[in-house]
Amino acid sequence: MLVKSFGFRLFVILVCLGLLAVCTRVQPVRQAATSHISQVRVRDVPAHPMAAYYFMMSQLKMKEGQIDDAIEDLKRATTYDEKDPFLRVELATLYIHKGLLPNAVEECNAALMHDPNYLSAYLLLGGIYSGLKKNQMAIDAYRKAIELDPKNREAYLFLSSLYADLQEYDQAVRVLQQFLTMEPESIIGLYSLGKIYVAKRSYEEAKNYFLKALALEPNIPSILVDLAILYEIQNEPEKALETYQKVLSLDPDNKRARNRMGQIFLKKKKLDDALDQFREIQKSDAEDLDIRTKIGLIYMEQGKLDQAILEFNFVLGARPNEDRVRYYLGATLAEKESYPQAMAEFKKIPPSSDLFADARRSMALILSKQKKGAEAVRLMEESIQAKPKDPELYLILGALFEKEDQLEKSLAALKRGLQENSENVELLFQMGAVYDKMGDDDRMVAQMKEVLRINPDYADALNYLGYSYAEKGIHLQEALQMIQRAMTLRPNMGYITDSLGWVYFKLGDYERAVAELEKASQLTPEDSTITEHLADSHAKLNRLDKALELYERALTLDPKPDQADRLKNKIKELKNKKK
Repeated sequence: MLVKSFGFRLFVILVCLGLLAVCTRVQPVRQAATSHISQVRVRDVPAHPMAAYYFMMSQLKMKEGQIDDAIEDLKRATTYDEKDPFLRVELATLYIHKGLLPNAVEECNAALMHDPNYLSAYLLLGGIYSGLKKNQMAIDAYRKAIELDPKNREAYLFLSSLYADLQEYDQAVRVLQQFLTMEPESIIGLYSLGKIYVAKRSYEEAKNYFLKALALEPNIPSILVDLAILYEIQNEPEKALETYQKVLSLDPDNKRARNRMGQIFLKKKKLDDALDQFREIQKSDAEDLDIRTKIGLIYMEQGKLDQAILEFNFVLGARPNEDRVRYYLGATLAEKESYPQAMAEFKKIPPSSDLFADARRSMALILSKQKKGAEAVRLMEESIQAKPKDPELYLILGALFEKEDQLEKSLAALKRGLQENSENVELLFQMGAVYDKMGDDDRMVAQMKEVLRINPDYADALNYLGYSYAEKGIHLQEALQMIQRAMTLRPNMGYITDSLGWVYFKLGDYERAVAELEKASQLTPEDSTITEHLADSHAKLNRLDKALELYERALTLDPKPDQADRLKNKIKELKNKKK
């Protein structure tokens, strides 16, 4: 069947494109190199009787897995016919099996010394140099192979793959297009060109080449899966699902297709459908711990906490050092309010882990819920001693003090963090927010400007400063520009959209204010401040009934005491105005 005939070549191309492990490991180099030999060499045994004898002996030894003896027999064969390039390339191939790549290169060069136009030697050298990351030498070898045999498909495919691996995509495209002029219906050529266009992010071109390949053979799962992934990239999940379904009709055990389908269902919040896909994978591969982790996370999202705990414990039984899964387990136990067990799991995550700060934050949160603020502070001080250069730990400590309205202590914690991380924008930003809470506007503005000096695209600082200007009714055009920039950097964020609407309100453009604040309300419907801003804008447009409705709604959204008082006054004023 056509699908099988392309299996090995597809594998090799995927290797060279970096989709599977390659580079300096011996086994992939051997596969690439020996594939060249199998494609090029068609000849009888060596002409010299003794060379032929030892060659045949080496072949028998290879079949029995006795590579060292096979090498010795081939070396004896070369003593009887040292100018035969075929024997040299065969010996080079065995050296590759053993990982003796310098010896393999030496034998290929010996073959070329006796026959400068020996194609197999150039193809083998190309594979070895590519695997060793001697890229220019690999390119030269493949180009020489094409010069010797302009119709050699393997040379074109491997050369284009090498260029793609080097991210020289235009060169890779040119090589493949040259190849396709000779073989316009080459499925592997069309597929490879499609993959290169994916790497170039030329998605329409990529899709066209995938579809051309599938027009020639519609039932190749690997091409169908890549086409489906392309549909995902182009935000066409329904087409992606349809294509994955076709893959599964051809290959029900295709793990990649099921996994991708599961991910799409997760994005769509179709947790049961995602769970079905992951369970199907589990049936054929019960030891896949990554799938068990995903299943555990779905159970966690569904509130099936005991089942989630069971899955995470299974994974940790096999991989006790899997910090991310241990973090999930701790979070699930915390959700179940099994706080001692949760604390024990979080505590096992070491300072060397990327999740150390997240685990300590979760522990501090548990202690805060238990009204053990002093213990939470001690925990964070101990954590800082264990990992003093982690800015996240200082942010957590500062937040603990800020929650208790100990603003000077919060500021001191953040300053300590800056001693270790002088230009950390998160620490600088949070200092600005604390200054704002302390009523020190000048220092707040200075901090936000310092954040933007270091990172002009820090959206939260742009929004914070712009909103602060709007609240005070100053620098409104500058505020508008900053918030519009923040919107570009972080679209569809309710609080930033609210800031934009509020600037328009302060500028007196109440229609635009309503339009933006309606969007903000849709993005963040349970926010009392956004709802109040929207009510204010409707009131300015004399839409009193709508404004009254929104003020009353804002009162139900758990406003702080000062905002609640303000809302009550506005409601009272509007009701009086309507009389």
